[in-house]
Amino acid sequence: MQYVPLRTKYKVGTRQSELALVQTESVIEQLHKFYPHIDYEVIKIKTIGDKNLLDPLANIGDKGLFTKELEVELDRNNIDFVVHSLKDVPSTVLPPNMIIGAILERADPRDAVVIAPWHKKNSLNDLPHGSVIGTSSTRRIAQLKLNYPQFIYKNIRGNMNTRWEKLNNRELGYDAMIAAVAGLQRLKWTERISEIIEPERVLYAIGQGALGIECRHNDIDTIRMLSVLNHEPTVLRCIAERAFLRRIGGGCSIPNAVRTVYNDKGLIMDGILLNLDGSRFVKDHVENSDLTVPMTTTFLVSHSDDELLSLDDETQSTNGSLNRSNLKRKRTESDIDSVLTPPPAPIQPPSPPLSATSSTTPSLTIGTIASPSSSSTTTTTTTAEGVPLLRHYAHVCGVNIDETVLENAELCGTNLAVKLMQMGADSILEEIHQSSIIIPTP
Repeated sequence: MQYVPLRTKYKVGTRQSELALVQTESVIEQLHKFYPHIDYEVIKIKTIGDKNLLDPLANIGDKGLFTKELEVELDRNNIDFVVHSLKDVPSTVLPPNMIIGAILERADPRDAVVIAPWHKKNSLNDLPHGSVIGTSSTRRIAQLKLNYPQFIYKNIRGNMNTRWEKLNNRELGYDAMIAAVAGLQRLKWTERISEIIEPERVLYAIGQGALGIECRHNDIDTIRMLSVLNHEPTVLRCIAERAFLRRIGGGCSIPNAVRTVYNDKGLIMDGILLNLDGSRFVKDHVENSDLTVPMTTTFLVSHSDDELLSLDDETQSTNGSLNRSNLKRKRTESDIDSVLTPPPAPIQPPSPPLSATSSTTPSLTIGTIASPSSSSTTTTTTTAEGVPLLRHYAHVCGVNIDETVLENAELCGTNLAVKLMQMGADSILEEIHQSSIIIPTP
């Protein structure tokens, strides 16, 4: 039976750009199919990422550039939920009491090349050496430098309309720009796409192409109302991707990227972490052929994952065995979730060389997990005030999706991150953190 919302009107927060408004209106249109008698009021809010259009994103900061101001209004109860491009929502941390209440069906997650109109060219390979490619993404720059070292990469900030205007201004010197296919499609600008870059050359950003709806974790009515929009394959892929990024600890300044494929029951995931110029990288993949199978088998954990591996004191019975039904996902001060597993015995594996794609699984610490019950995600915890909170996975509430499947998807992302850490990702991250991240501006 479909959920009946408790309110007749909800306030929807959004950024002010044309693309953000198009995305928000598309969500409202879909909600009206389920709730035709409910009103949705759109509240436009400008974020720091919208206000500062000169500095590269990596130079401004990592967290919440396009979400913070929206979340402030959400926390103040001035709005009820926010429509985001999911790639803009941090995976490592969300503010207290914030959650992703729904994820809609994903559009094309790939990147596109948009070549300046005066060039009669159809692809990057057609452009002459020394051409200037506009992008403010460290992820794109690092991978493009790896595959197209002959070009110059320059920051190009602003919403899609602003970037298109900059590309058309010959005095600024851009020969092409890189943008998400999904954004161009939503603006009905597909005719401006010169080339789509396949993931074999450039993996895409975490959550790219998907719309995520953020709301208050204690607002169960809104979460239930939004849950009709959940697209299960997209939810599972994005949970895996967000779990990967959360474990790696990446943000705008860290070039990391993924590709996920979900086919009925199985999930395949590729991931990469690069330094800023693409000269060093670690890349690998994980696969779970059946997410519906409870995790009674082995899985990968790292000796350095102690902060991610813990048990609720109440999950141990008197004889020390696991009581799976009592496992709870907690929100801590640092918003780092506990992986619901017993702590493994630490083993230090050797680190393979950098700048290589692993063809075999490296030596890994092994742990086990008891079988979760096969049920929809209705497990709850409570706040100090006694408000029931729905369980979440990488800050995503997958209401009406089997908990076993959600947990296995999250575990895929964590395992892939651990594999990259064991291949030497820590060294690359240290190099990036010690670097002065300055992307040239026009």
